[in-house]
Amino acid sequence: MCRTLYAEVLGEQILKTFSKKNRCMRKAHLTESEKELLNVLGKSPGIPLKGLVDCTQYKRLSSVIKKIGQFKKQNLLHGPFYDVDFGKLCKNSFSVLIFVIELSSHKEVLIAIFLSSDNAETVSLIQLLKDNNIITDYIVRAYSHRREVENPNFFGDPNPSLDNLLDPCDAPDLSFGCHDTDWNACDISILPYLQMGYKDAKLIEILKEERKLNRIWKYDQIKYSHRKMLKSGLIKKRYVLFPFSYDQCAVFELYLKTEDRAVTRRIQCNFVRGSRVFKEYSFCGDWGRVGFISHPHFLTGLMHKLDQVDEITKKELYQLRSIPDKEHSFDQPLVLKYFDFDEQTLKYPYHVYRERIKEKLEVG
Repeated sequence: MCRTLYAEVLGEQILKTFSKKNRCMRKAHLTESEKELLNVLGKSPGIPLKGLVDCTQYKRLSSVIKKIGQFKKQNLLHGPFYDVDFGKLCKNSFSVLIFVIELSSHKEVLIAIFLSSDNAETVSLIQLLKDNNIITDYIVRAYSHRREVENPNFFGDPNPSLDNLLDPCDAPDLSFGCHDTDWNACDISILPYLQMGYKDAKLIEILKEERKLNRIWKYDQIKYSHRKMLKSGLIKKRYVLFPFSYDQCAVFELYLKTEDRAVTRRIQCNFVRGSRVFKEYSFCGDWGRVGFISHPHFLTGLMHKLDQVDEITKKELYQLRSIPDKEHSFDQPLVLKYFDFDEQTLKYPYHVYRERIKEKLEVG
């Protein structure tokens, strides 16, 4: 069994597991107009709501708003929220680390995603858990590029062929950006709300929440910070769309290697492209990572199909059988209290985390 944990090495918690939440979602049959609306939201997340009326079959704004609300209740649509380019956030090195953690000799696996300002220190904390027999083993892979997200085409095939993996394609540039803009207190304060899509990332709602914390920003300040982050490329608006209702979907993590990074990029780019499958992908060193959400039928024969691609020299596939509920995944905010405005750096106090872990180990 494989479970996922979306967390940050921010000292509050190092390891947390989530129980599977029971969901009894009705199976949603989508009309042609609903599929069209979902496709537009997935491909053009920045389009204003009024613009959706112009490029879909819906004639009234109220109908579009109502449909979006229904999609969220059906667990087909999450967002909007904002991806963060961590290369633009701070001057120091900053990484996203993926740990495949083996919890027991029964091969129960947890996939954990951490943010890190020092990869060696981050790994040492997980090693500390292994040394004390809290976990059995682990594999660590670091994002070397930003992730690309492709939402499903709701008119596409839910069980697509993989015959086109090596076809020529225009793969996007996923390189991290560089810090070229100084961030102030208002910028850093509102960034976590945008990243997690707090109340649909509405600036007025962010302003209200900040005032509860005695941060008296003006609306124009928050609006300016939002535009500043968009213009600089620090953030990018996203929706995440499930190809089917949550209870009909299966979630996977695929890692693969070839002898040529360009070939790996081509395979990632072509994998399930244009189909009714959600996909996100990036590089983790020499490994290409593809996370995808599909109908379970797509898993049938998947590894056999990949075996037919001689260029793939290594591959790993993890089916995520239990994932965090909404409050622990899409709504988990960045914690940026260690951001140094003078130095424009974000560095975590790993010595503090190590001592906290040791204290827990002694008590346990």
